[in-house]
Amino acid sequence: MTGQVLDAARAQGLKVVGPEEVETFLGPKGTLALKQCGPTPGCLAERLADLPVNRVVVGTLGRDPAHYLVHFWLISLNPPGTVAELDRSILIASRRLQPDVAAALPALLRGEQEVKGTLVLEASVPEAAASLDGEPLGQTPVTRLLKPGKHEVRVSHPGYYPVERLVTVEAGKTTHDVVRLVAVPGAAPPALPPVETSAPVASGGFRVPVAGWVALGVGFAAGAAGAWLAVAAHNNQDQLLAGYNPARNSYQGFRSQAVSGQNQATWANVCFGIAGAGLLTWGVLTWIASSAPAEPHTSLGVGVGPQGATVSVSGSF
Repeated sequence: MTGQVLDAARAQGLKVVGPEEVETFLGPKGTLALKQCGPTPGCLAERLADLPVNRVVVGTLGRDPAHYLVHFWLISLNPPGTVAELDRSILIASRRLQPDVAAALPALLRGEQEVKGTLVLEASVPEAAASLDGEPLGQTPVTRLLKPGKHEVRVSHPGYYPVERLVTVEAGKTTHDVVRLVAVPGAAPPALPPVETSAPVASGGFRVPVAGWVALGVGFAAGAAGAWLAVAAHNNQDQLLAGYNPARNSYQGFRSQAVSGQNQATWANVCFGIAGAGLLTWGVLTWIASSAPAEPHTSLGVGVGPQGATVSVSGSF
């Protein structure tokens, strides 16, 4: 990156004294003492007092498991002080170390303080769990002020495939990113409340009205359709999981295949809901009919008297 700093300074028409010239001027011991100054303006001004320079750029390059850690300081030697600072965490996987540094150096050399950007992160499913560069953010939607560059976001929710991707945050701008989550095919629908049934009263017995039989038939038909759709969605899931790459945490397949699996799972859930509603309706209607008082029974009597045979019928009709 030293070459990038020199090229950016020359591009702005600045007179440049390179590190080789500084080392030749100071000698090995003086160069070692200069490195030990770090970004301390007073120490740098003392070590470079005899050089014909007004400002100096010092920097460090480190890394953690996922990022390059880049830090530059533009130091004024007379009077000693920090003019500007550049501090970036650049994802190693993005392969943008040199491009991002090259883009940020001109503003640093002009003495401009680094401007941050804003990231607004949302998800298609409410209250999804989000993380940024491996650090938890909480539940979506979230808003954060970040250093410019690429950042890794991860959004997840139970019953949905997690999504990991890179988002670019630009200095002084707001980046609005909406993550669309795809449901896992064949996910079980929410459990329906149990149907409470009462034992039929002795007077009425167990009776199912016509509307109850209709509701029961609709429930069985919807349940069968839901089972078929769930099996189809599960097959789609198996095909997607067959192309899962653990190293990249990605799935190989077509977007249309995932959307089709999601639609099948959604309609399966709808069918299961209809089936549950049909069974619930059947139970309620059966309970109402069985709890009603029993219809009076009719009785038939036959007798023989002086006037001849008689037949009597009693009850309600």
